[in-house]
Amino acid sequence: MNIEILKTLEIKKKEIDYHNKKYHSHDNPEITDFEFDQLCKEYDDIITANPEFYFLERSEVGSYPSNQFEKYTHYKPMSSLNNAFSFNDVSEFIDKIHKFLSLSKTFKLDLICEPKIDGLSISLLYLNGSLLNAVTRGDGNVGEIVTENIKTIKDIPINLIKPFPKFIEIRGEIFMKKADFHKLNKSQLENGKKIFANTRNASAGSIRQKDTRITKNRNLNFFAFSIGEYSKDFHFETQSDLLKKFNEMGFLVNNENKIVNNLSQINNFYERILSIRDKLDYEIDGLVYKVNDVKLQTRLGSVTRAPRWAIAHKLPAEIVETVILNIETQVGRTGALTPVGKLKPVRVGGVLVSNVSLHNEDEISRKDIRIGDAIKIQRAGDVIPQVLEVVKEKRLNTSRIYYPPKHCPSCGSITVKPTNEAVRRCLAGVNCPAQAIEKLKHFVSKNAFNIEGLGDKLVETLFKDKYINDFGDIFQLYKYRDKLEKKEGLGKTSIDKLLNAIEYKQKISLDKFIYALGIRQIGETNAKLIALRYNSFDNFLMHMKKATNKQSDSFQELVAIDQIGENIANDLILYINTPKNLNIINKLIEYIIVKDIYPHKNNSKFSGQVVVITGTLKNMSRDEAKNTLQSLGAKISNSLSKNTDYLILGDQPGSKAKKALELNIKIINENEWYDLVNKLNN
Repeated sequence: MNIEILKTLEIKKKEIDYHNKKYHSHDNPEITDFEFDQLCKEYDDIITANPEFYFLERSEVGSYPSNQFEKYTHYKPMSSLNNAFSFNDVSEFIDKIHKFLSLSKTFKLDLICEPKIDGLSISLLYLNGSLLNAVTRGDGNVGEIVTENIKTIKDIPINLIKPFPKFIEIRGEIFMKKADFHKLNKSQLENGKKIFANTRNASAGSIRQKDTRITKNRNLNFFAFSIGEYSKDFHFETQSDLLKKFNEMGFLVNNENKIVNNLSQINNFYERILSIRDKLDYEIDGLVYKVNDVKLQTRLGSVTRAPRWAIAHKLPAEIVETVILNIETQVGRTGALTPVGKLKPVRVGGVLVSNVSLHNEDEISRKDIRIGDAIKIQRAGDVIPQVLEVVKEKRLNTSRIYYPPKHCPSCGSITVKPTNEAVRRCLAGVNCPAQAIEKLKHFVSKNAFNIEGLGDKLVETLFKDKYINDFGDIFQLYKYRDKLEKKEGLGKTSIDKLLNAIEYKQKISLDKFIYALGIRQIGETNAKLIALRYNSFDNFLMHMKKATNKQSDSFQELVAIDQIGENIANDLILYINTPKNLNIINKLIEYIIVKDIYPHKNNSKFSGQVVVITGTLKNMSRDEAKNTLQSLGAKISNSLSKNTDYLILGDQPGSKAKKALELNIKIINENEWYDLVNKLNN
């Protein structure tokens, strides 16, 4: 496995998580949407080009909701969309659909094109036609209940027009028109209040008001465009049909949509919307293309954080010029040294930018970036922007070349940059204060233990004061209550909230526990895959200890997990069996409960079963087959073992069919499998 690629992914993912939180939880982005999207695209493109890193695929769609409003778990998660930045990306999106569904090249695939409103996603729950709850996206699974504020928006009906289903989750975008946005910012400025960076932030800030009168005065609007869960008495066959039904029930939908079936028609729609973009009375940050046929949407399903049947085509980015004042070096939790450019602050898309990630010393050398240079930057979403190029004709004689540190700026240890890697690294591990702190920050982060109130700055303070040195110390902070209450900026109320939050998080699911440890190459996706295989902490730990023997069944079972190969397995086994790490884990287990995790239960015969697919399938692609099996609760494996329950047999199966017979594994041919799936779906 290419360690250079792994390090680059780690750096970019950290940036993505930081800016996700600033955007979704704080409504205070530091960079534009385009900059954030570009960063995400860079991350996703690396994984696409290097499939062995599929386990690091992004799964988040937002950020964990704050404590200001009551939490609510969506009946059906609110997913995000993958992005296209060119017509080539759109063409690849269409080709992938044809391949996934095994469609012929002549099949005319209808797509519906819609403008992508730059606003706040919301889910509206109606029971017997009456608005029951309105919930923000949150992290995609859990959002905030903002019902009373939503009721002040004139575009959202309190009661639906008949006919309506017994139950339905209607989803769409809350937005502020351009004129109302400028009027609001003018008022904010006159009253010495916060100026909103863009209409999205203004909408989000308005919805999160405790005083509903403030929300009402903001003149918010709403377009319905998608659906969550719904009762069986609601029927629609296409996305266009769904929009029509929304309209009939009393919702406004964006009429700037069109059904197309080829790239030329998509291009015409794109150019038309681009030409009228400035004339629209609302902001858009792209276009959305969706498969119109709902049956095909269902077959395509989703992958981690996004549906396969839709994509967002982003609009061109804004490029600005500024000066790089200095280059500082940050040390990550794995010891990676990341150079960060400190900029002369510049406003891009309404956001003031003062930092830029330079990724690694090879990137700095390749672009010949020097301290004091004039540079062109491009914001790639809610993330630290990227340097496009140096404006060489403006280079001064006083500009300085950046020399990477030979010693760690945190602990003074010698830094090492292997010949075939891009990342320089401090090898001191947890003995390096910066790495220890970053590991603690990761441990308490929203996708791990999610301990609210224990932010980055407080973690740094507690570590510096020696109140916490490892994970287990966090759950012993109550011992220092009196001392903590006397610290500047804390106090009794904030400490009470923090200690209550820590106590509340003493139970965690096995997948989040594994992820929280911060093991190299173990992201959220494959942490869950591993957890679903072993189910309980004791079983997981036992097999990891046995897996030190590569000839053991435990090792073979681990590497056979879909998306988990030998390189990932080695990092996991090494971490768990390193005495210092094992001592930290054993100490931690004294204070917490790791909850068992099992596949979603259903009536399928495949629920909880280990399934291997071999050979060529005729009726559906291998990806669609895997997706279908996972929806039925199966565990997908890449190789046969005595723990395999079923082998699905396609054409030209090779040696696996023979091995399955030897191991007495149940074999299902493709026709039997296809008939079985049809019965389960009908």
